[in-house]
Amino acid sequence: MRKKKILKTFTIFILLLIELISLCFFTYSLILYEGVETFYRIYGVIILVYLFLFLSYLLLRSIKKKNMKSFVIPAILTIVIIGIEFAGYYYLTKIYKSIDAYSDTKNTYYSSLVTYDKSLNTQKDLRKKIIGIVSNSKDIEGNILPKELIKKYSLDSSNEIKEYDSTIELLHALSNKEIDAAFFSRNYVDMFYSLEGYENIEEDTKVLLEGSKIYETNEENIKSETASLNKPFTILFIGVDSSKDGVTSGYNGDVLLLATFNPSTLRATITSVPRDTYIKTACSNGNYRRINTTTWGSSSSCAVKTIEKLFDVDIDYYAKINFKGVVSLVDAVGGIDVDVPYSFCEQNSSRKWGKNTIYVNKGKQHLNGEQALALARNRHGWSKHCSNEWNQGKRNDFVRGKNQIKIIMGVANAATKLTDPNQAISILEKIKPNFQTNITTKDVLSLYSLAKSIVINDSANLVNLQRMQLKTYSVWGKVYEPSSKSYPAVQVPYQGSINDIKKEIKANLGKSKTDLVKTASFDLNNLYEDTLIGQGKYTTPTVNTLKNLSSYSVSSIKSYASKNKLKLKFIDYNTNKEVSLDSWTDYKFYSQKEHVDTIIDQLSSLTIYVKKQVVKPTEPTTPSEEGTTESQA
Repeated sequence: MRKKKILKTFTIFILLLIELISLCFFTYSLILYEGVETFYRIYGVIILVYLFLFLSYLLLRSIKKKNMKSFVIPAILTIVIIGIEFAGYYYLTKIYKSIDAYSDTKNTYYSSLVTYDKSLNTQKDLRKKIIGIVSNSKDIEGNILPKELIKKYSLDSSNEIKEYDSTIELLHALSNKEIDAAFFSRNYVDMFYSLEGYENIEEDTKVLLEGSKIYETNEENIKSETASLNKPFTILFIGVDSSKDGVTSGYNGDVLLLATFNPSTLRATITSVPRDTYIKTACSNGNYRRINTTTWGSSSSCAVKTIEKLFDVDIDYYAKINFKGVVSLVDAVGGIDVDVPYSFCEQNSSRKWGKNTIYVNKGKQHLNGEQALALARNRHGWSKHCSNEWNQGKRNDFVRGKNQIKIIMGVANAATKLTDPNQAISILEKIKPNFQTNITTKDVLSLYSLAKSIVINDSANLVNLQRMQLKTYSVWGKVYEPSSKSYPAVQVPYQGSINDIKKEIKANLGKSKTDLVKTASFDLNNLYEDTLIGQGKYTTPTVNTLKNLSSYSVSSIKSYASKNKLKLKFIDYNTNKEVSLDSWTDYKFYSQKEHVDTIIDQLSSLTIYVKKQVVKPTEPTTPSEEGTTESQA
């Protein structure tokens, strides 16, 4: 009998100890969720403490009682509560850690030494060669890591290391045999294959050396100190076009969506910016570049600052996701419902055709990850890979932008239906390798109250979403790009479209007053279609590009330079010295340094090379025979 009492007492103390530990663990997990249901978290802990004390009293009292019922019932309740507390701790901490993992500031970066010379097999074959890198000291994969690899393998001992101002200039130098090898991101094929002349770059090049290293994320403090998800904020979504996993290596930012959200009005705007938009970027020394190349330098800061300048807005947050991450995300939420505008075919996430080709039918469809990504990427037909039935419908960057917004809304709607915490954890873990953001865990938790009200009150009716899309026009063949020495297939935005989008953004952020709509009308014969701001009728301007001045007079050249605010120099081609001219009397036009068709507002000077006029000596007049005769006479 005494042994049973000792065993019961021992069991009770073990149970109480385990419950105390489980209570402490559960309380710790609740503390992590600062700002989320603070009242209920504190109230819940107090109840659990009282319950612990009450069960402790019942169990301790049962030691003196011989009735097993007085022990079994509180013991079972204690075990149930221990299970609940440990389960709560497990799920709460795992979800928190999954969210917190996205705030990790360290990532792995990769750099590859690439060559067009098929006679070279490894870096050991490089002797007395020229190796190129970019000069930007903040570019991890183009400058920082390559310099470490050059030092590690002593590549500077027998080779010349040459720096270039931009990645596109480095690429051009390599393809034109000005250098023998160059360091690029390991994703260089994904970055360059869509450029004119580089469609077969994977087959034409080989990698001599590849290195990787973990660095602190190079994002240059994009987030402002006052940014908060509890007040009007902006966020730039960047879709990474890469056939490999990861979002830290160089890549094309082929999806650029600027979102604003006002928590007070529950109004959001999403602006789509076409990938081929051609503007001055924040990291190209005043030169024009395709906007999807602003992510080439292993960082999001250039893309963020470029969009900030374009729409005159401060961007608080960014979030970038690899296209493979889109596949994982859509599959993790169980697929999404989308109204597909046309039947189409597309390559898969690894950019493969044949048996890997993705086919999607027109109409309301439930799409899996690969199908959703295919819709997000599709912008033209593929008659080479698919039959005519899959190449119908209007397709362009404008339509693609609308499709991308449909996918975002589809994911958002699917996410609101999640009830299983294991599914939420699975989603966070699956997209982590292909997702990165500067939104902190604290920021995410601060959204809890807002998110709860949206879900409870039906997000489809509560949140007002305004779609916007930047309108552009083609300048293909009309504009010369000095960095690539080519005429790229690019689009220039309408200033009117920019202005309309800026106006709507400022209104939603509470920085300006909105125009009150006092009238409304409808037509039963025409279905309502939401207005897409930024797609109005705008006058197509003429891009001011540099003219061919070979036939101009000196005064006309001076007038042209003055009008376009260019510092004019006349340089003697033979002596390379500046000369002063008022006319073509002593000199003639030879060439102009700046290339014809270059956009003028990225130029600051105009240099005209001239050559001295060759003056032929006057031949002496020969006396006529008749004149000589008269003289002799």
